[in-house]
Amino acid sequence: MDPVCIYDLAERLGLEVRFWDVPSMEGVYCCAATPTIVVSSLRPPGRQAFTCAHELGHHVFGHGDQFDELVDDRSKARRLDPKEFQADCFAGALLMPRPAVSRGFSVRGWEPATCPPEGFYVVASWLGVGYTTLIQHMHRALGMLEGARAEELRRRNVAAIRARLFDGKCAGNLIVADARWSSRAIDGQIADLVLLPPHARLEGRCAEIRKRGDTATVAEAVRVGIGRVVTEASDWSAYLRVSRRSYVGRAKYRFEEDVDDGES
Repeated sequence: MDPVCIYDLAERLGLEVRFWDVPSMEGVYCCAATPTIVVSSLRPPGRQAFTCAHELGHHVFGHGDQFDELVDDRSKARRLDPKEFQADCFAGALLMPRPAVSRGFSVRGWEPATCPPEGFYVVASWLGVGYTTLIQHMHRALGMLEGARAEELRRRNVAAIRARLFDGKCAGNLIVADARWSSRAIDGQIADLVLLPPHARLEGRCAEIRKRGDTATVAEAVRVGIGRVVTEASDWSAYLRVSRRSYVGRAKYRFEEDVDDGES
């Protein structure tokens, strides 16, 4: 089983997905004539994806209109609401189903019990979720991690994990798309760094190569649009889609290319 892009899936199911720059919320579900999901554009990418899946859960289970405040600000009554629990379970199962999680580790020759934190970050990138979100789901929902192991991994500093993967200080978001990446596009925002297989070549203008090494190629997302990454030696390729940072608008338009000055 492969991961999904939650925004594309919701649109295929007939919902409209929008990003709004509202700092007080995680997401909104509105059961109008055209059911609509609204996701805060100010949250990290992994959090946004989980929020969209959560709101889709409200739609699937017929919960009616829902407004989900920031997790840290959510009232106790709201946290204990059975509808919220059901939507969270739905989101976890949709974004991180056991077959996909297992495959993410097995195709790379890793075992969750012994895999270093960097490996969990790589699998989380492929699934489109946050590092901590994956670990919590593997422990609480899937039973793939024992409590002590999960706690050990949760304590690791994510910025330090990025720095080790990047082999240097990594100030912003880092997406790891190795040669085992499959099925879905590599989605990022302008200024994101993307760790690609060695000898990777870019097609299109949405990203530029910043560094090449024996084990990886580093690209930076520089322009809104859709391109492709190819490695002819290993016959591997993937689409690369770049949106603006903190994009506001309909999800289906987030990768539309900007028109350069002077172009008609």
